[in-house]
Amino acid sequence: MKLLVYFIFILFFIISSVLSDTTNVNIDSFTVDDTVLFDIQGQLSNTLDVTDSVNFEKRLIQTPTKALLKSMLIPGWGQFGNKKPFKALLFAGMDTWMILSAVHHGKKASDLFNQFESTDDLELRRQYYNMYLGRKDQRNKFTWFAVIISFVSMFDAYVDAHLSGYPEVDSNADAVTMDIVPDNNRGAIIQFAIHF
Repeated sequence: MKLLVYFIFILFFIISSVLSDTTNVNIDSFTVDDTVLFDIQGQLSNTLDVTDSVNFEKRLIQTPTKALLKSMLIPGWGQFGNKKPFKALLFAGMDTWMILSAVHHGKKASDLFNQFESTDDLELRRQYYNMYLGRKDQRNKFTWFAVIISFVSMFDAYVDAHLSGYPEVDSNADAVTMDIVPDNNRGAIIQFAIHF
């Protein structure tokens, strides 16, 4: 029990420190541009040099850790912070439905168990106990579904927050492109790309 109390205290401390915006750390001093061109034996010699080094991490809507922790507290809150209202409502609605179903089946299981204990008829006791076990199983199933939806919401918000700084892909672009370009040895290079 003490271990659980310590875990909850540490988790609360981490969440409160991440969600607070009172840090005075200069983020620019820690960021490194990640536009290094890796070229094996001059294979990319016909490409242009990188002239615009854009750090997409500076364009994030919210930090990924903050999005994850917000969705840990309330499923859908991280998606709302990522400006994805449909996903936020979807996760919040599904998790609410699962929790309410678990509470409903838990209440029914408790009522059936009380009826089981109050009756003296053996046949009725057996029926009430079997119905109690069925409702308890339903309660446990919906509880696990709620936990799974919460985890999916957390990691979806985390990934969306990471990707929020990157530019939107042009929806008019071809899904598959193939180009033939000359190389330096009087040959040709076939470039094949799939955009998704």
